[in-house]
Amino acid sequence: MRSPRTLMVAAWLLGLAPAFASAQSLPGVKDLLGLPPIQKKGVEFETPADAATIDACKVETVYSAQKKAIGWALRDGQGKLLRKFIDSNGNGVMDQWSFYQDGFEVYRESDLNNDKSPDESRWLNTAGTRIGVLSGGKVASWKRISAEEASKVFVQALIAGDLALMETVLATPEELEKLGVPKGEIEQVAAAAAKRVEQVKTAQKGLIGWNSQSVWNRLDGTMPHLIPADPGSGLASDLLLYENAVIFAGAPNGQASPAKMAFLQAPEMVRIGEAWKFVELPRPVDVDKPVVAIEGGIRSWLFKSEPGGPNAAPTNPRMEAALNALAKYDAANAQAASGGDKRELAKFHRDRIGLLGAVVKAASGADEQLNYGRQIVDSLGAAIQTGFFPQGVAALDELIAKKDKVAAYAAFRKIAAEFALKNDEPGSNPLVNQKKWMADLKDFIDKNPKADEAPDALIQLASAHEFNAEEDEARKFYTLLSQTFPASDAGKKGAGALRRLDLVGKSLALKGPGLKGEMVDVSSLQGKTVMVAFWATWAEPVKRDMPELTKIYQKYRPNGFEIVGVSLDNDRADLDRFLKENSLSWPEIFEPGGMESRLATDFGIISLPTMILVDAKGKVVNRNIRTAAELDRQLEKLIAKPPGVALGTK
Repeated sequence: MRSPRTLMVAAWLLGLAPAFASAQSLPGVKDLLGLPPIQKKGVEFETPADAATIDACKVETVYSAQKKAIGWALRDGQGKLLRKFIDSNGNGVMDQWSFYQDGFEVYRESDLNNDKSPDESRWLNTAGTRIGVLSGGKVASWKRISAEEASKVFVQALIAGDLALMETVLATPEELEKLGVPKGEIEQVAAAAAKRVEQVKTAQKGLIGWNSQSVWNRLDGTMPHLIPADPGSGLASDLLLYENAVIFAGAPNGQASPAKMAFLQAPEMVRIGEAWKFVELPRPVDVDKPVVAIEGGIRSWLFKSEPGGPNAAPTNPRMEAALNALAKYDAANAQAASGGDKRELAKFHRDRIGLLGAVVKAASGADEQLNYGRQIVDSLGAAIQTGFFPQGVAALDELIAKKDKVAAYAAFRKIAAEFALKNDEPGSNPLVNQKKWMADLKDFIDKNPKADEAPDALIQLASAHEFNAEEDEARKFYTLLSQTFPASDAGKKGAGALRRLDLVGKSLALKGPGLKGEMVDVSSLQGKTVMVAFWATWAEPVKRDMPELTKIYQKYRPNGFEIVGVSLDNDRADLDRFLKENSLSWPEIFEPGGMESRLATDFGIISLPTMILVDAKGKVVNRNIRTAAELDRQLEKLIAKPPGVALGTK
């Protein structure tokens, strides 16, 4: 039986490709709106609902680069794209159906084998990264899916009772066998798969506070672990996995969720190719019932399979119980943790310290003890900074006196907490506070030159000297940082800062991906005066200055001036939202990573905006412009005016 999609395609397109060019052949607005995705679950896109909005929509012909009509696009009254259906390979058959949200493509279905039915679905831009293989209108498997998206699909499947969809994010025994996972673990997975229906029913009964309208909220977990390939253990390649991740759900549309709402605990997630999958079925955890420790797991089986390994898996029920108690506390107090009330925030962190202490006591390894010991320090520091936990300073001092790795972290965190607290005091002197803070950082570095926190201390101190226009001191600490810790993120940024400080008189080698997939290369603009602006939508001074920067661009562009923006937003969606409301005419480079992205590191960017001015010969003339007004003054001197021609005119 052919799908509605196929029937509509047959009516509109089969054998009628030349008719695309004819205005009379355009389908109606309601025709395009009436063509939904074949894959209906987990797809969110914009659809106008009221008659006036629908009447304002327009259908237009889509043309290829060769000016050949290849399909149709639907736009709303403001010109935003809503749908685009095209023949992407020019064979006269529609094979790509795209759906949009806020003007950006968020979902696409494609017919890759020309059988007139979609066989691939892709989530794009703000909707995610996953790519699904479609069969019979449903996702049968994933070519690519992140851990977060896998947890979202699992929640969707669990609420709907869709076992077929759920199986797409559960690792099969065959997949684990190819990875080289021990036989004992594979046998457990196979046994569990045989009882899947019973397991799912049990899980659904434990979803306290959930209902049919509940939606995925987030996936929480520590960093993923890597188990290296090992011929002795049988692992065919490096194994990436999450252990004891927690999945939270909530109410739709950001509505408040019940205070006592069960969450899901995922014992293990493993990456298979480009798809993350659950090794075991995530189980609901009720905040009002005792936690049952999770036993076994891939690492346990690998440990048992080693020569001389113990006969029993090295499970740690105390650790599992302590971690679950911590997770339940965090879930129940999420509002206090993120709210603006300082008293509540101080109480949240004070009470959390005891739970973290139980985790540290239960931990069997030094790395786990260090990790959660540092979290105790973080909670102490956060509570101190509220001003409602002065006794926290003494607690930090006790940790510092132990002279271990947690002690160094506590000493470093104490500096930041006291600095923040001082700046919040009424009538305090920021310059005096900063001088004390910098002296404390210098003292920390002198006492702890090889500590894990030393790179962060060095870059803070170096950047503070740079802000204070003390460039010789800044260079000294950037150099110490890059030479002592060259492989660290801070060390690489320190090396980049030295490179930036020495840019004047040199060519600027800077290129990166543009917003439409093109390569933006500053060197290709030689012959023009170019200003490279590192910025982000979260940097308020940048946004305030943007209208003036736009005026300067319009003023000098006719005389050979160009701007290249380098967005250091953490999320492409934030940049897209800003550009939707603030049209910028110059090219933008965007790479993931924010202030830790490739270009931010290569040039040691420590504050925004950072603007670098390059003359028409391709040489940097100023690497420290901070405002639009300062740029205007520089361009008045730099850009030559033809006789009798005013700047900004043609």
